[in-house]
Amino acid sequence: MKKLVALLSIMLVVPVFGSTSFNLDSFNSLSLNSLHPADLDPLTDLGIHVSIERARKIIVDEEPSFSFKITVNGQTWGSDTFHGYDILSPCNAYFDIPDDKEEINILIVLLENGEEADISANGKSLSIVYDVKTGGWNGDDFRGDISGYGHSGGHEDGVIDNEDYEIWFDIIQNDYDGDGLTYWEETNVYHTDPMQSDYGKDYDNDGIPIEWEDKWGYNPFSYDGHSKLDPDYDGLQNTEEYMMSNWFADPLRQDIFIEVDCMVPSPSGVKHEMPEESIQMLYSAFTRHNIMLLLDTGNMGGSDEIPYDESLNWDELKEIYEKYFLHNDQKNPRKGIFHYAIICHEIIFWRRPAGGMNFRRDAFVLGSAYIQKWRPWEKGMKISHASLFMHELGHSLGLNDYIGIDNERTRFPWQLQYWLFGNYKSCMNYRYAFKLIDYSDGSHGFLDHDDWGSLDLQRFER
Repeated sequence: MKKLVALLSIMLVVPVFGSTSFNLDSFNSLSLNSLHPADLDPLTDLGIHVSIERARKIIVDEEPSFSFKITVNGQTWGSDTFHGYDILSPCNAYFDIPDDKEEINILIVLLENGEEADISANGKSLSIVYDVKTGGWNGDDFRGDISGYGHSGGHEDGVIDNEDYEIWFDIIQNDYDGDGLTYWEETNVYHTDPMQSDYGKDYDNDGIPIEWEDKWGYNPFSYDGHSKLDPDYDGLQNTEEYMMSNWFADPLRQDIFIEVDCMVPSPSGVKHEMPEESIQMLYSAFTRHNIMLLLDTGNMGGSDEIPYDESLNWDELKEIYEKYFLHNDQKNPRKGIFHYAIICHEIIFWRRPAGGMNFRRDAFVLGSAYIQKWRPWEKGMKISHASLFMHELGHSLGLNDYIGIDNERTRFPWQLQYWLFGNYKSCMNYRYAFKLIDYSDGSHGFLDHDDWGSLDLQRFER
């Protein structure tokens, strides 16, 4: 409203020399910035939304309760209290900001039971500086940092403890045409019309719209081969990272997406599912290495129930892959973005039951009844589901060649190789399968192996 009043005021006081009418064309040629030289956006009153898009506790123990306190330019806002390991879209706060200030200080604090938790590499709170001209930010989080842009966590200081959380967030500045481009960018960088929305437009015809290229540092008026670019080597080309934008995909940080389909319960009532705590343990294992793992268990538009079958063989697994993952479409866009996991009753591997196996380059299966049989207590069952899931995922990601992987002679204490490979502390080692939710980093000495450094996230069946 203040912009309109200012413009009308100027129109009323413009002098008329040698004319009985005001020259509107001459007035329109004036720069709005010349009318408001200190105003960073003369078309609107500036404000920002600070949106917490996801928050989760890294150590999975008792289900936590937490809240947020956000301070912007001296204004503080507090959220409701949330309960759970992993909360999507917990809160969104709006703040007025000065129209003439280029940098805005933002402080995000996460409180667990009233005490400050750790969500940053520096101290506990997240301190960032927002740039009103460009719509980006730096400080404790910045584009291209190792844990991802719009993502921060207490693990980034190298120490994991019970105070650590991770959050995903976004900061959105209002603009007149609602295209996500700031007035300064439109008038000084892109030379687009700040009064006409450019949202969704692909000016350079490279398959990615202007607002995504702007956010991630690409020139939206210069062709980039986004269908072939994979700067973070996670197997997702930039066009696929764009497709997964709503699910926290970051083209500069590695992401792994897995569709998980579960078999319906058995006639005797055995449930075939990934327990929530198992999923969270998996997430935390990858978070420690700045890789975002995300499972689609029905929350991301995929995941189906598979009819009950007491035991699956190779041919049945192939049929399930084609029907329930690809939906009989070899061009299904999920292919090459998602890995695929099946949680079934039992599987037969080389004529004997098994806890899991890889049956395609990017697909694997777990026998949930088999796992529950050997780990019938609740905690053991949850740990073993996560451990074997991570083991089979490891095969999908290229962990296949080291002699300590799937070595049958490492299974029992009376076998020599059980002791020889004791330093290989990995779920890929049968000695630690069922009880360790981690790969080894090669730092433990004799006959250890660097699994984390050997992962091939680009290993898909295309």
